[in-house]
Amino acid sequence: MTKLLWQSYENRLNLLKRLVNHPTVTNSEGELTFPNFVKQLLLQLTYFQEHKKHIQLTQTEDDKEAVVAFYQANTSAKTIVLISHYDTVGVEDYGNFHCNAFNPDELKSLFSQNHHYLNAEAIEDLNNDTYLFGRGTMDMKAGLMLHLSLIELASVEAWDINLILVTVPDEEVNSSGMRKAVEAIAELKQQYHLDIQLHLNSEPTFQQAGADEKHYTYSGSIGKIMPGVLCYGKETHVGNPLDGLSSNFMMSYITQEIEYNNTFREFFENDATPVPVSLHMRDYKLAYDVQTPFRTIGLFNVFLFKNKPADVFRQFIDSVIHATERCESDWLSILEEQEKEFDTKINVLTYEQLKRYAIKQHGEAYITMQIDKAIQETDELHLQSVNVADKLMQTCKDIAPAVVTFFATPYYPAVNSSYDKRIESTVELVRRTLRDQFQRQSERVHYFNGISDSSYLNFDGDMEQIAAYEKNTPNFNKTYQLPFEVIKAVSAPILLCGTIGKDAHKVSERLHKKSAFEELPVVLEQIINSYIESAKEQE
Repeated sequence: MTKLLWQSYENRLNLLKRLVNHPTVTNSEGELTFPNFVKQLLLQLTYFQEHKKHIQLTQTEDDKEAVVAFYQANTSAKTIVLISHYDTVGVEDYGNFHCNAFNPDELKSLFSQNHHYLNAEAIEDLNNDTYLFGRGTMDMKAGLMLHLSLIELASVEAWDINLILVTVPDEEVNSSGMRKAVEAIAELKQQYHLDIQLHLNSEPTFQQAGADEKHYTYSGSIGKIMPGVLCYGKETHVGNPLDGLSSNFMMSYITQEIEYNNTFREFFENDATPVPVSLHMRDYKLAYDVQTPFRTIGLFNVFLFKNKPADVFRQFIDSVIHATERCESDWLSILEEQEKEFDTKINVLTYEQLKRYAIKQHGEAYITMQIDKAIQETDELHLQSVNVADKLMQTCKDIAPAVVTFFATPYYPAVNSSYDKRIESTVELVRRTLRDQFQRQSERVHYFNGISDSSYLNFDGDMEQIAAYEKNTPNFNKTYQLPFEVIKAVSAPILLCGTIGKDAHKVSERLHKKSAFEELPVVLEQIINSYIESAKEQE
């Protein structure tokens, strides 16, 4: 008889500790070695010992690897894709305990002796021993643990449904893992004629209040896009400040106009997107001197429900124009008071317009070379758009002072499966299972607001809206790809159903143990079984 590895509370707990003990901070060495660790875990299962080729390590654009493991049903084409990410944010916030951040047992002992690291609620959870503390416990190695447990049970009991376990790197930064993994999913679908019914992501729940221990199921995932601005002023000596125009002065007006601006919010029933904030802002002076800054950049985070890139860009440009007009008016008033002349306006243009102007002035071959060079010289994807816009403005200084708008990567399309008949019945199944078997309340939220890789698993096909993004994102389809055609090929309803957790990305990150090791294994198995039963009814 086959020995079960990950089917009890203690076995699941130990498996999770092993996963967490392997540090996988994004862009670290541990992130590179983790896929082979997962592969070795899978090879402990008889099914994968007999089907070694059903485990793929798929290489990403940044030389990392996504793990794609395929359990093939005996007869059914029906398929569920199990989604998780294995990278985590850094551990600098743990201070002197950063070396212990990936060891829940050591961390528990240290926190017990050093309560000042935690707030009162976290201390109570620690003392009650209801939560497991540590980086990656909640976000989101618990999800991978659950999926490993599920695929083991499916293989031992020969479930008649196909399961594709996908765990990816880089979700916390650029999602290079998921953007590549969709290609592997599409290849499996084509090769084995799979009928993908559901993309099941086991991201953790985001609690609505401190003491909240409800479970939440999400029938959508929030979108995220990052419009940016380059303010290009005119340099001068600080002793003659009115002879130039500070780019920091220009940017201050735009920041006030965009950040915390409620008009960018979207609403869907009781859900609302957070307000926009700046994620990156600085001037481009390389060293201290007494020249005024004349190049300043700002990148802004804007969340999405239904809006597409063209919608956001139009609103963003209008806001930038309004801010620039206020800046220009105030600047002219200052100059008039000092009896100084200012014989030009501040130009506002999109990257697409700047590129067109630059080509007209200098020729397409030269400008293409400058764009490619700026991209090649910039490692960070989110700064490539910035540096291209800066390079073109340096080439076209005659239009300064100017404000250039563009998009920086990454882009997460919003996805939503609310009111899909099958998803609605699954949400109800989760609610009923937790209520009847565990006396746990469960509610549906329409959009997971933590940003997730589910964004790349369901595409509505509106390519027209994407055109604005493509034309105004300098590195799009160069170093940053969104494989929309492949996403269309694997598109299916999405659902996010994971464990209860608290304080993602904080020192007090923690996982509700009963939720993770008792409740969710039952819930996920019930979900899978409901799809098996549904397939039988359709025969």
